[in-house]
Amino acid sequence: MFADKLLNLDLFLHMQRKGDGVMPTIISVASGKGGVGKSSLAVNMSIRLQDGCGPTLLVDSDLLMANSHVLLNTRPTADLIDVLEGRCDWRAAVHKLPNGLSLLPGRTAANVLVESDAEPLKDLLHTLKATAHEFEYIIVDVPAGAGTGVMNTVSVADHTMVVLLGQATSFVDAYALIKNAYFEKNVTSFSAVVNMAKSAEQGKMIFDNFERTVSRFLPVKLFYTGYLPKMSEINSSSVHGRSIDHDVMKTRVSPRIDAILSALFEKVPPYTEPCPATFHSPLP
Repeated sequence: MFADKLLNLDLFLHMQRKGDGVMPTIISVASGKGGVGKSSLAVNMSIRLQDGCGPTLLVDSDLLMANSHVLLNTRPTADLIDVLEGRCDWRAAVHKLPNGLSLLPGRTAANVLVESDAEPLKDLLHTLKATAHEFEYIIVDVPAGAGTGVMNTVSVADHTMVVLLGQATSFVDAYALIKNAYFEKNVTSFSAVVNMAKSAEQGKMIFDNFERTVSRFLPVKLFYTGYLPKMSEINSSSVHGRSIDHDVMKTRVSPRIDAILSALFEKVPPYTEPCPATFHSPLP
């Protein structure tokens, strides 16, 4: 089989998606609770996909507290609200970053009624899926909560990734997100990433505890896609807006991002060795 001869996931995904008119794969990154590292994961997954797997668009769908542009150290002149309110086409609001990643930013402290933009945002995501053929992947940074806008975003995605912490509040909010997505939008499959875990064992234990609760009450499938370590360097980078030591990121975070992406695309035939990716900090 040809796939058995491929050396890594990058090449397989590229060959699978190569061709004109192929719709992009949409991955929504959600959490229910804010402050769990969702935006950081969405940004770094986007960078990883852009660098190794194909043209990627990051959509920050938070209309009130967007921060992807901050993590990427860019100052957009147009954003998602401009698109939703008809002031420009979505392509005119996309910002191309030096590494090739494209960003459709949200807005911070916007004067908008979030729920009133829920349907236009859903329509936009459908439009992106149907017309954004220049991209192979679209990562959507979903705002916290479980309202109409969040549900609409999750319902359009090909993959929904839920970010967890080992905290009761994170469990409660993530469960509410999954429950609402199931009952309101009939979403039955979710992936989960545990953030700030002390070890691989702790990450899996946190997921197992959460999965037992979910499966007890909801007929949905929840897949474990891995963990990210608890690192003071990551927190400091977000708080102070400075870059993280490249060697630290390469040895500790890059393998985890690769593992998460590989697990997310678990239906892909096996490959012989992991992606030799180099993590790029979102800050220069």
